Amino acid sequence: MSPTLRVLNRLGIISLAAVCLAGCFTGERPSFNDAAETAPIVATGNQAIDDVLGLLDSVDGAQLSAGYAIETKFNSVSSTGRVVQASGRRTSVTIENDERAVRFILEGPERRTCDLLEGVCEPTLNNARISDTQLPYDFYAPAFAARLRADANRRIDDPVAYDDTIGGQAATCVDVAVTGGVKTYCALDNGLLARFVGADVTIELSSYSPEPDLTAFESSR
Repeated sequence: MSPTLRVLNRLGIISLAAVCLAGCFTGERPSFNDAAETAPIVATGNQAIDDVLGLLDSVDGAQLSAGYAIETKFNSVSSTGRVVQASGRRTSVTIENDERAVRFILEGPERRTCDLLEGVCEPTLNNARISDTQLPYDFYAPAFAARLRADANRRIDDPVAYDDTIGGQAATCVDVAVTGGVKTYCALDNGLLARFVGADVTIELSSYSPEPDLTAFESSR
């Protein structure tokens, strides 16, 4: 082969490699990113559990208003919950029952816990205000992602995965058998907790809207 043909041949190989590399960088990236968005922050290695964990870990970017029915089995406390997430890193969580009406408000770096009956707030997130529910303010996803990870390590049988409709919304669920019974975890596609059933508490999504109710960021009713 002549020197000229060798040079042209090499140039052709280089050009083909460049095209292949460009295809690697541009081809089907959205589907890869979509999968990454719902991957768990810390995986357990069990697909059924990780599918729900990935959703719960992804809730921060969602805008929504959601209502909950909460049954705390210790002392038989019935409560309602309301969660609102809006743009600008704003989250509001309201818990109400016969004894209290408490609202946790997060707006950027600001945090406050408000007694809606008294109309007063404190500049921190004080879970003791809702201790009768045996829940933290972030029950709507982060707290139960942590619970599910713990139960993944305690499981005594293979988890059972399935889909359900909860509060009129499609949900991904997993039942995890642990010593003492089976726990149910369900999450919406945007990461919001849709259902939890355990020995201590039952949480069920009762209403849902993709529109944030901005009145939930007020410090009084």
